[in-house]
Amino acid sequence: MNNMDYKFDAIVIGSGVSGTSAAYALNEAGKKVAIIEERDWGGTCVLRGCDPKKVLAGAMEAHNFSERLRGKGIKQVAEIDWKDLQDFKKSFVESVPESRLEGFQEAKIETFKGSAAFLDAHKLQVGEDTLSAEDIIIATGARPNIPDIEGKEIFLTSDDFLDLETLPKRIAFVGGGYIAFEFAAIAHAAGSEVHLIHHNSRPLKGFDEDHVAMLVSSLKSDGVHFHFDTDVEQLAKRDAGILLSAQNWTLEVDAVFATAGRKPNIERLNLEKAGIQSNRRGILVNQSLEAVPHVLAVGDVSVTPGLPLTPVDSFEADFAVSYILGKKQEIQYPAIPSAVFSSPKLAQVGLTAKEALQEKDRYHVNEIDMKNWYTYRRTNEYLSHAKVITEKETGKIVGASFISEEADVMINYIVLLMKAGLTLDALDSLIFAYPSPASDLPSLR
Repeated sequence: MNNMDYKFDAIVIGSGVSGTSAAYALNEAGKKVAIIEERDWGGTCVLRGCDPKKVLAGAMEAHNFSERLRGKGIKQVAEIDWKDLQDFKKSFVESVPESRLEGFQEAKIETFKGSAAFLDAHKLQVGEDTLSAEDIIIATGARPNIPDIEGKEIFLTSDDFLDLETLPKRIAFVGGGYIAFEFAAIAHAAGSEVHLIHHNSRPLKGFDEDHVAMLVSSLKSDGVHFHFDTDVEQLAKRDAGILLSAQNWTLEVDAVFATAGRKPNIERLNLEKAGIQSNRRGILVNQSLEAVPHVLAVGDVSVTPGLPLTPVDSFEADFAVSYILGKKQEIQYPAIPSAVFSSPKLAQVGLTAKEALQEKDRYHVNEIDMKNWYTYRRTNEYLSHAKVITEKETGKIVGASFISEEADVMINYIVLLMKAGLTLDALDSLIFAYPSPASDLPSLR
């Protein structure tokens, strides 16, 4: 059907986690809904983000686990077969676009493939079709940012890393965020020589500085090479590989990946036609996620207090649906945990130790070296540390940071405790399965 005008109650732009959940929720509420997707149906997280990454990380964990226990009951370190691992990863993603499209069609959500461009605040152009609706949700997400340097066309991205058929022998990651650390740990475990390059001396700037230093030291001891205070200025292809150049510094590798953050997918939306404002971080929205009346932006494409994480995208999508359905209020974010799925893992939530130390009369920071605890000794972990921040007056937990192979599990326990308003002392009235990470919770006092 071409050259057609379509009218809907609501239109969702983007079929990622937030867009999909919003489309289904509005449809179930009785709205006539359309969803638009420029790339494959399914979006970043399930196709080229957190889900396939975690599959690769699973092999890394198995390799590192066996390495730690070699000579302690394990005779041989597990070796990663990259091709087999990629085939396993594909089993999670290959069927997603077709199944996602079939799901929309079965729910009678109208689907449109192509770039969406605003004609006004209620009307969009998709190819030769014109779509209009009372309410529009923008959930177009973000994509890897490519540093604007000479030879930038040589850069590969996280999308490319997740689809590598063969793993290069020498790899460089330019950028010091969580994607760089996760991929560096995966590639190293799979046998590559790995270099992580960052323009200053403070990678993972959103995480606890001491724990970041511990993670860097751990990865260094494993064999990952770090180049801090190094601002790459040029990439050039050579017979023997790719040459990276900075001031008084060069490095030759076989592949170089841009891991210097992400940028919002807004260029083709013609936001100005709808009176929508944006900046380099994304679409500007109010406390109700409205860019302009009846147009809401959620997830990585919007500038909000929420972190650019899949669970936050879903949270914002649920809020946007409620807002459209008549629950007019401002969004209130709960405590948002974040994690780096490297090895060891790094995770945190809430108030940081640095922030707490600025108000010593109000908060207490308890630092715990857990490496000799049974939970970590039994798997021969040499690094396990926690910082737990509590209110002095109430004893309630207001923040925490963990570095260990169980950091992601521990931080989610802390999220539950914070939501319930429980103190660590209150856990004495509970009985946990032992031995387990949960049974360690009362000892975090």
